[in-house]
Amino acid sequence: MAAKPGLVGRDRETTRLAGALSAAARGDGHLVVATGGLGSGKTALLTAARELAAQRGFTVLAARGSYLERELPFGLVSRLFVCVQPGDEVQHLPRIAAALGQSDQLAEPGPVTLPELHVLHRALARMANERPVALVVDDAQWADQPSLQWLSTLPHRIEHLPVFALAGIGAGEVCTGPQTLEELLAASTSEIRLDELSFDGVRALVEQELGRRAGDEFVTLCRTQAGGNPLLLLNLLRAHPGETAPALLPTVNVRLRRLAPHAPDALHALAVLGGEVTLPRVAELIGTEPCELAGTIASLHRMGLLSADGSLVHPLVRNTLREELTITERQDLHAAAARLLTETGASAEAVAEHLVETRPLDEEWATAVLVSAAGRARARNRVVDAVRYLRRAMDEPGSQDLLAELGEAESYVDVPAAVDHLGEADPAHPALPGLLALLGEEPEFEPDGIGDPDVMPVTPSEFDPYLRAIAFLRTRGELAAAYARADRALTIARRWQHRPCVAAALTARSACLRDLGRLVAAESDAREALATLESCGAARVSTPIFAALTELSLALLDMGDVETAAQVFEVVPGEVPDLFGAPALLAARGRVRIAAERRKDGVRDLLDCGERLRARGCDSTSWRLPLGGDHLVAEELLARATGAVLPLAAVLREQGVLRGLEGIALLEESVALLSTTNALLERARSHFALGRALHLAGRVKPARVELRTAVDLADDCGVDDLAEEIRQELAAGPAGLTESERRVAALAAEGKMNREIAAALFVQLRTVEIHLTKVYRKLGIDGRDQLAPALRLAG
Repeated sequence: MAAKPGLVGRDRETTRLAGALSAAARGDGHLVVATGGLGSGKTALLTAARELAAQRGFTVLAARGSYLERELPFGLVSRLFVCVQPGDEVQHLPRIAAALGQSDQLAEPGPVTLPELHVLHRALARMANERPVALVVDDAQWADQPSLQWLSTLPHRIEHLPVFALAGIGAGEVCTGPQTLEELLAASTSEIRLDELSFDGVRALVEQELGRRAGDEFVTLCRTQAGGNPLLLLNLLRAHPGETAPALLPTVNVRLRRLAPHAPDALHALAVLGGEVTLPRVAELIGTEPCELAGTIASLHRMGLLSADGSLVHPLVRNTLREELTITERQDLHAAAARLLTETGASAEAVAEHLVETRPLDEEWATAVLVSAAGRARARNRVVDAVRYLRRAMDEPGSQDLLAELGEAESYVDVPAAVDHLGEADPAHPALPGLLALLGEEPEFEPDGIGDPDVMPVTPSEFDPYLRAIAFLRTRGELAAAYARADRALTIARRWQHRPCVAAALTARSACLRDLGRLVAAESDAREALATLESCGAARVSTPIFAALTELSLALLDMGDVETAAQVFEVVPGEVPDLFGAPALLAARGRVRIAAERRKDGVRDLLDCGERLRARGCDSTSWRLPLGGDHLVAEELLARATGAVLPLAAVLREQGVLRGLEGIALLEESVALLSTTNALLERARSHFALGRALHLAGRVKPARVELRTAVDLADDCGVDDLAEEIRQELAAGPAGLTESERRVAALAAEGKMNREIAAALFVQLRTVEIHLTKVYRKLGIDGRDQLAPALRLAG
């Protein structure tokens, strides 16, 4: 049977109680105190102790302190001894007689007397003589003073009796006799402190409640929201998705009102104030004196609701308390907090955090504070906060002058809003063309020229020329340098928190990674670029989106995932709008369609790409390559003219393959061009093509050198299909090993001599020698010592 929720993760505590019960059964009486804050599982632990005692044959006396009866003398005793037959001696003790049901008169207040203590101890001893007694008291802090005094004297009276006493105390709760409670704690045999559950304890409670396994991430989230507090965890798990935990409110509010009349207001103020917590500020907000509040804060800390710095420990409690307030109440608290923090010299950002939660105040100081906070946030690259502050400032009267400032901040994170506000403030604003391009409305003029790749951009306006410089490095085959600069650009953009620049840098880095053959990372960057663009409101039909889609599709295509690469273009209209990024997109889609055996559609895309480039009076490499024929000649001429290393190597490889034996020189040139680059995948393809051509020419040894290089490069890129194709070429050789040759080679690779092989296969020694000579030639090796690795590589 599953443990009760309050006992999950409390194995150590229940073991200690079981040990104390066993000792009491042997006549070694104990008084154990269990302390815990609100929702710590104290009551569940005491209930388990009662049940265990009853199972072991104890007479169980159980009661709990009553906050409403804390002034009734011996009220707790009367509930404990409700079924106990009193002795004759109670006749002269009216309060004990009343407590034990022998008098209809109410017990009179006053200090406890020794005869009263003696009678109660004798009654307990008589019961213990019959069988062991378990006396369990919950919420002892609310017990009346005489009952509490009696409890504090128990340890010395039961140490040689079969009596187990357990008192539960709510940490931080109000108490009518704090000094007597301290006496009880001091006199107890041991104290069990119910701290927060461990991570494993939280996991166990979560899985028991949900009835399924929970992952580390979900358990961590639960622990962050509710800590290791069982009550908070259960309320969190049982609340509907997206809701707070309303079931907490009655429990929390009742305890707070008992603590002090101003305690609920104090906790609500703390929930609103957040990190700006000081005693004077909270006291002023709720209209009380700091000296009166100090004790309440200390009690809330002991209850486990507040941390040492005075902030609420658990987000769940904070959110629940905030949700209990009406919108007007929350706004009023935030407004009061903003005024108070301004008067006490708090930072503009601290005040602004409260102002954004209020309705318009129609006060000039509020606008000034919000604008100042936005400026400080911008200086610290906290653009999202700056936008929040400026948008709130716009709600105050006379804020139209802030439109341009708001639009400039929004251009980092919310492009549609930035376009609206900048357009209204200044239709000729220099940032508008770039923002409109993100929405698919491109200007008719071409982008600015290429920047200096060694001069890092200082502002977002310098970003595009810098990225074009990186693209130029790629065309020259300086791939490591291009990647390093793209990576630095991404770091800068992230520091700025400029989402369009972040996406552009991710797209540029994705292209560099693809060139380098790091395809998984290239795919990841392209997907992140798309998500970033979506988060700032970029239109699906826009050049930045087209650029990211292009890189994503090409990375997937290079990995051999043609189906997913084709799905990338499902968001693109069939007729691609004539945007600046359209030709590159069409070239990529054409390649993918041809790979997906839709050659007609693919060729149409490639020719469309060429027409659009010619209409702009420019040209580009690579789009012609899949078309073959005369297009390859034009591609080679353009690549040589522009110094585009990778496109030139690719077209030379394609021409070399088409020309067969006559193309070996072109393939060697392709390999040589790529040898100084880090373009691993392109190098693998060119080495493979050259190796296959050399095989066909009967030049086995150099062929196998090229093929081994190719397979290593393909493995480094993680392109399994290409690597397997190269291995098959290695295994086959120009004519492939015959079955007899394979048997001879396998035995020789095991270290057997020629005579041993001949005997094992029942053939002539000369036959073995002939077979091995052919094997060496076909595998491109010099002797027996190279056989084993060559055979493994050949599969």
